[in-house]
Amino acid sequence: MASKPVGLTDAKIRGLKAPPEGQVEIKDAIVPGLRLRVGASGARTFLLRKRVAGVVRNITIGRYSDRFGLMDARKKARIVLSDIEAGGDPYQHVPKPMRGAAAGTLRGMWPDYRAAKADRRSIAEIERVFNRHILPKFGDRMPETITRAEITRFIDSIAAETPVMARGVLGQFSSFYGWALPRLERLQFNPCRDAGRPPPPKARDRVLDVREVGLLWNILGEEGPPFGPAIKLLLLTGQRRNEVFSADRSEFDFETGLWTIPASRAKNGIAHLVPLASPAIDLLNEIWALSDSDKLLASRGDTETGPSGFSKTMARLRRAMETQMGRSVQHWTLHDLRRTVATGLQRLGVRLEVTEAVLNHVSGSRAGIVGVYQRHNYFEEKKAALEAWGDELIRLAACHPLNPKLPPVRLRRSSDTMVALGKAKGEGAKRSAAVSAARRATSKCEQRA
Repeated sequence: MASKPVGLTDAKIRGLKAPPEGQVEIKDAIVPGLRLRVGASGARTFLLRKRVAGVVRNITIGRYSDRFGLMDARKKARIVLSDIEAGGDPYQHVPKPMRGAAAGTLRGMWPDYRAAKADRRSIAEIERVFNRHILPKFGDRMPETITRAEITRFIDSIAAETPVMARGVLGQFSSFYGWALPRLERLQFNPCRDAGRPPPPKARDRVLDVREVGLLWNILGEEGPPFGPAIKLLLLTGQRRNEVFSADRSEFDFETGLWTIPASRAKNGIAHLVPLASPAIDLLNEIWALSDSDKLLASRGDTETGPSGFSKTMARLRRAMETQMGRSVQHWTLHDLRRTVATGLQRLGVRLEVTEAVLNHVSGSRAGIVGVYQRHNYFEEKKAALEAWGDELIRLAACHPLNPKLPPVRLRRSSDTMVALGKAKGEGAKRSAAVSAARRATSKCEQRA
């Protein structure tokens, strides 16, 4: 919407209020065709509307700022008008599009921002957040035109489904603006700073009880690779999900029974030595036979990356546990297994500082001045603790066998129906035999419990 020509001044321009939506244009009474466009974001842009070769063109003169005021816009507009009258190029005095950090749009700035963060351990998460959330929504927008209200609505829409992810997206977006602020003259402030922020999630305290742990171990045996062995390794070692699922085979040394998680993959940036208990070594030998990839657990389509499909797998495992329990089970996640391991170690009498060393925590008893002067890595204590915990897992699995009358966790069929049925029958016989053996050990389990 355009207004009648008015005598524009810098003071009037600075005092203009942005329209609630869309944009308005104010004609300049001094230079014919010169207009000031004001958008809902508050951005003020000079443009020249002029008929060129029979076609009406909108030629951008420049964005209003402290360095480019009304007098500058009028001067440049007169030069462009003179070029048009002389038959020259009306765009020769107009700023040319730029690339990289000055490309204008968020998508144009993304390669430079990614390069600036390339050495961060969280670069994979940064890429995921931008490619999945930020770029699809704001990729074609100029950062200085994105308002606080828009960001709030955007974050609220994510929080409606995944509140934790919403906080992560807002944090990554705010980091981008912190990087862009000194690189964009027209960007006056970080709009994420005062945008609405979802409340922090409640601290989780879910711990699987002894029956759930025993049933889960047996369920994972039926789940099969890659998730069955991988989650068993989570239970045996108490390490983080990404540390297990992104592990390289070169990190494992069977001769010394040691798994070395490099600092580049550890969440706290500190290399971590994980002693491998006997059940863990047996499990790794089984995983080794699945493929010859450099990754411990390679995806089916790409041997250079870990497996995908966590959501479907977790839903399947939760359903299987509820089926075996015969009742609803409180929601649990893979990270809850880490807490379950810590609780199990405490139940076995392992000292708190040893439990924290197993988990590679630098909080609690290993934080502050104690962490500075206490450099003991508790390797032998960790080894003894994980051996005891491995034995406990095997015992709990024997104490809580699966009900053979219930359907298996996962049905696997060959393309040949007869072969599939024969294989299913063979697996069923093995399962029944395993269950019978487990039941024979139940009395011992009850005595120990």
